Amino acid sequence: MKSIHEQILEERQLIIEQKSDEIAKAIKEGTDVDEGFLATMLGGLAGVTAGASIMKAVCKALGLEKGMIYDLLTSKLVCGIAGAAIANNMTK
Repeated sequence: MKSIHEQILEERQLIIEQKSDEIAKAIKEGTDVDEGFLATMLGGLAGVTAGASIMKAVCKALGLEKGMIYDLLTSKLVCGIAGAAIANNMTK
């Protein structure tokens, strides 16, 4: 049985593969590219790479040094999803 984390990652991977194919096809055909999805992908990548460091600083300011909340807020999965959501909302 797969964990919820593995299920989310698999679902996200399928979506990314489908959208990547759509973007490549649109570029080849010279049609419009879904800029919202590109922004969401970049936001997710930014969240994964820089989000954990930013959230560690936020946790330190809140007085959280360890524990479940600290682990949750600084996880790459949560930071990636947050970055993607922020970028997605900025494109609307």
